[in-house]
Amino acid sequence: MQPEPSSSRQYVELATLAQRFQAAILDKVIFPTVMLVPFILGFDLLNLSAGIDENFTISFATQVKVSLLEIVLFMALNSYLLKEYGQTLGKRIVGIAVVGENGQRLSLQDIILKRYLPFWIVAYLPLFGFVITISNFLAIFRGDQRRCLHDDLAKTLVVKMPRGRKIASSEAHIDSDGKSEASDVMDA
Repeated sequence: MQPEPSSSRQYVELATLAQRFQAAILDKVIFPTVMLVPFILGFDLLNLSAGIDENFTISFATQVKVSLLEIVLFMALNSYLLKEYGQTLGKRIVGIAVVGENGQRLSLQDIILKRYLPFWIVAYLPLFGFVITISNFLAIFRGDQRRCLHDDLAKTLVVKMPRGRKIASSEAHIDSDGKSEASDVMDA
């Protein structure tokens, strides 16, 4: 038997697979587009084009520069949303957010260091990185909490969070239907 929700409690629901996929696709479209803008405008501040030969082979140094640029742009585009709402741009558009297993809003440091950084690093390991990256995303199909490996590592859940709402600090309990009772869900 579930407790009756009080006026200070609201239910949050796990994001669907479709929502998580849509947010990931949006993020994967937004970043390359933003990264190309300086090149389209004729700026190559990091001299990245010098690291590409006539066969379009990219030097290791250029790969490192591009990877670091990706991280800097990710932080520039998403830091505020991640800190305040637990959302990337893609998650914000779709209406989902990252919260701790207990429903609490996470610090930006926890989100970056526990959820993103380990998989950014592993992704660049030859072969092993590819296998882990694919395994990370396929893991979402196991269990009813729809969690990738990065969610397990960081102890996070992805929940539905309509625009204009955010979880301040709360305790959440996920039931078998994917609904979570959370206190302190507040208007932004």
